[in-house]
Order: sequence, then C-alpha cells, then structure tokens
Amino acid sequence: TAKKNGSERLAIWKSNAEQNLASLGSKLNQLTGYELVEALKRQVVEQEAKIEHAKLASRVAKLAYETAVSERSMGQREVNDLLQRKSSWNDADVIRFTNLVRLDHNNEQAEARAKVEVEQTDSAVEQEFQNLTRAILNRYHEEQVWSDKIRSASTYGSLLALGLNLVVFFLAIVIVEPYKRKRMAETFEKRVEILSADTREMLEAVATRVESRLSLQDVPTDSVSNDRAEKDPVAEKDPVMDIIGIPVGRREGLAAGAGAGAALLLVGIISWIR
Repeated sequence: TAKKNGSERLAIWKSNAEQNLASLGSKLNQLTGYELVEALKRQVVEQEAKIEHAKLASRVAKLAYETAVSERSMGQREVNDLLQRKSSWNDADVIRFTNLVRLDHNNEQAEARAKVEVEQTDSAVEQEFQNLTRAILNRYHEEQVWSDKIRSASTYGSLLALGLNLVVFFLAIVIVEPYKRKRMAETFEKRVEILSADTREMLEAVATRVESRLSLQDVPTDSVSNDRAEKDPVAEKDPVMDIIGIPVGRREGLAAGAGAGAALLLVGIISWIR
C-alpha cells in the first residue's frame, strides 16, 4: 500500500511538473513572440494535410476518368462491330444498337464530368501547394524576425552585463580599494603605536633601573664596572651596565639617531600604504 501511494504521488508530481513546464513554455513563447511562429508551424502542418487530401481526391478523380474513358471505348467498339454487320441485323441487334448509342451518350457525359473533376482536383492540388509554399515562406520570415529579435536582445543583454561589470570594477577601484588601504594603514598605525608604547615602556623601565642603580652607587661607573669584572671575570655582561658605561653625550646622540631613523621608516611605510 505504501509503495502504491508513493507511485501515485510520483505520478501526480510528474503530471503537475509537466503542466507547469508547458505553462511556463507557453508564457515564455508569448513573451518573446514565438507564439506566432508556433501558429505558423501548425498552419504548415495543416496545409500539408490539406495537400494530401487534395492529392487523394485528384487520384480518385483520375481513376474515375480512366474508368469512364474505358467504358466509353468498350461501348464504341461494340457499336463499331454492330455497324460492320449492319446488313445482317435482326431485332435484337437493333435494340442493342439503340441501347449502345444511349449508353455511349451517357458515357460521354460521364467522361466529360470526370475530366472536369480531374481538372478541378489538379487545380486544387496546385492551389494547396501554393498555399503550403506561402505558409512555409511566412513561417521562415517570422522565424528570421524572431531570431533577429532574440539576437538583438542577447546583444543588449551582453552590453548591459558588460556595463554592470565596468561599474562594479570602477566602484571597487574608487571606493573599495581606498577603503581597504585606509583600513590597512589604520591597522598598521595602531600596531606601530602599540609597538612604540611597548618600546617606550621598556626604555622607561631601563631608565628607571639605571636611575635606581645610580642613586645606590656613589662610585664612578667605570670603577664599578672594573670592580665587578675583577670580582667575577667569567660573569656575563649586564646590558644596563653597558648602557651606563657609554658616555652621556654619546648615549643622547645614539638615542636621537635611532628615534629619527624609526620615525623616517614609519613615515615612509605609511606613505607607501596610502
């Protein structure tokens, strides 16, 4: 039962899908103007059926004409046979001759009618053939018009898509890229500021340590360094003591040069990013 219900639902869904597709195709043809081409196609098919019917009628008329001609010929031969032995006629021959003359007259009229019917059917076949040719030409013309219309619409659609792509491209160059560069510059500036703050804190910590050591020591810096070296020759060098060992004027010059170099590097990087 479940399988049967599933099959019924599938059949209903398939039927609905076919109807929807047919309706969609009809609406699309009506929108694009292909409905007229479809009508001309149906007209061509109908005209082909008409021409087949006309040809059948023409064959029947020709067969009837041939039959009428054959019957009249047989009657005429029999009349000629009677005329050849006219001197030996009896009453039956006279009656037969009279009937044959009457029958020949009827056959002549039937032959004439059949001939007219053949001419009419031939004319009808020719007329239907001309109508078929005209319908094919109309269909071809409308198909060409529809094809040109679709081609023009496709060209305009391609140009529209190209224009939209160009607009998006220019918007990306004018708006998006500067915004991205600005965000990158801001991010880099924030990172540089954070790095500068960290460096400043480190230098302040070093300066604080130097000041604390200077305040605790009353002896010159060189003497302190020499004494420590003499007491512990293998001891590692203290970077703070190395900084302390540099003369004050030289330390200030080195600090000023490092600061100027860092500032120039920062300005160059920011200018390059922008």
